[in-house]
Amino acid sequence: MKVKIGVIGIMILCLAVGFSLPAQAQTVKGNYGVLKGGIYSPQNSNLDQFGTGFNGELAFGHYFSKNFALEFGSGYFQTNRNSSGNFGNATLTFNVVPVILTLKGIIPLDKSVELYGLGGGGAYFLWTSTSASANNQYYYSSSADNTTLAGGFLGMGINFKITPTVFLGLEGKYLWTSNVTLKNYNNTYSYTTDVNLNGIQATFNVGFLF
Repeated sequence: MKVKIGVIGIMILCLAVGFSLPAQAQTVKGNYGVLKGGIYSPQNSNLDQFGTGFNGELAFGHYFSKNFALEFGSGYFQTNRNSSGNFGNATLTFNVVPVILTLKGIIPLDKSVELYGLGGGGAYFLWTSTSASANNQYYYSSSADNTTLAGGFLGMGINFKITPTVFLGLEGKYLWTSNVTLKNYNNTYSYTTDVNLNGIQATFNVGFLF
């Protein structure tokens, strides 16, 4: 718990410093697009049997100055749980499409490196899918349960400009969402619990300034 509080404090400090630094918008290309790929790791105790899954995002942003940017993004992330027994093997997957808005407070370290803190939120569209194999037969079902959750996040990252228009980066954030009760996915895989999508998202980013 102390570690989480410390990390959150550092994130807030990065945002505060970024917002307080003087603006120098004339040296910044105003718009950018960024493709992010990495992992999502659920931290909800009710999902402790669910593993680390894929996390991807496509975002477009605008620099209002060297120290402040606004970013809109969407993507996909997932986590799943495998189970086996006399019935065969089954996999339950949580699929999520986020639609989010992100504020970034930026600290330029030099002309090619920037450190940033971020915070934001949005809507998280969740649906479940199940797959199972038994007696040499394969079964799949999707949208057995679906809902929309509200969520927010804090994080930090770093970008390295490798050309005047291309940058690479690393980013991590912690996500919190509202709770939802999911149950009775299908006859193959029954699961009832109150869950949220609280978890860690970490990505490697490739961006383009324009």
